[in-house]
Amino acid sequence: MNGKTNIGIIGLGLIGGSIALSLGDDYAILGYDTDKSACEYAEVNGICRIACPADMSDCALIFVCVPVSAVSETLMSLRAAVGDNVIIADVASVKSPFDGYVSNFVGTHPMAGTERGGIKSARKHLFENAYWVITEKGESADFVRGVIEKTGAIPLYMRSDDHDRAVAKYSHTPHAVAYALVTTALDGVQPIAGSGFLDTTRIAQSDERFWTEVFLNNRDNVSNGIADVIDELGKIQSLINSADRDGLIEYLGAARMRRVALNRVDLGGEVLYVDLVDRIGEFERVTGTVARAGINLTNIALVTGREGASGALRLEFGNADDRNRAAKILGVEQAADEGERR
Repeated sequence: MNGKTNIGIIGLGLIGGSIALSLGDDYAILGYDTDKSACEYAEVNGICRIACPADMSDCALIFVCVPVSAVSETLMSLRAAVGDNVIIADVASVKSPFDGYVSNFVGTHPMAGTERGGIKSARKHLFENAYWVITEKGESADFVRGVIEKTGAIPLYMRSDDHDRAVAKYSHTPHAVAYALVTTALDGVQPIAGSGFLDTTRIAQSDERFWTEVFLNNRDNVSNGIADVIDELGKIQSLINSADRDGLIEYLGAARMRRVALNRVDLGGEVLYVDLVDRIGEFERVTGTVARAGINLTNIALVTGREGASGALRLEFGNADDRNRAAKILGVEQAADEGERR
């Protein structure tokens, strides 16, 4: 196929479809899904060429992008179909259960996605500037890392047990909390939700079957994470019940500064908020000005109706110099710490 290296994908949903789209310029993509409609959509729209797993033995790498509950069975059947020479990499959001499950296996997890699933939601640029965890080391892992870099993602090595603890804190527990917030907030009260509630609970729109499997496959870490949240909520509740104003200020201030620090975590996220005026062309004015100055945006988000603030664009840059240049040309006065902007 035009001399390109073959890459296989088992499971053509949001992640599998997005991998196919992001790698299609550099590799020949073979895809398969048990859902015939997903295969038809992928083929009609030129996302990949459909091939059964047994016909993927000439692939250099096959990504397994199936639900967590199906990973084990898929790995075993795929290894039997293609042999030991093909590298197999999964993308499951839990890693420890699959350590060393088959030979020549590389565990990975792209930290990207949306609340919408299915191949029709797949996007070519889904992984750009997102972390993509790799839990193995060695020659096969190095090859997988090179493929991942072609998607625009940032490869990051973590041990599988460290990964599972981390995602429980930063992904799995927040999803559980979001589901709980929606359940309690909509129980017998008028729905007057503002952007704070909607932003916080957006992820509760995610598929319940997917998250059931994630919770159960990482149950110890998720359970510990939920217990930690309950403990912290208890502290806030106690401060409120005792009307401890100074204690609340101290607690909330410390939490706020921890959140601010996340804007500058390893390798990413220099953030600038630009307030928007409600007029036609305002979005283009901001992004166009930055683009014409030759400054690269790594991420952008529209923050609508923030409590205590007007609508704004949240711009992320790869480094502080780019952020500061953008602030200057946009005429944005930066606070001592950008996270302190209200």
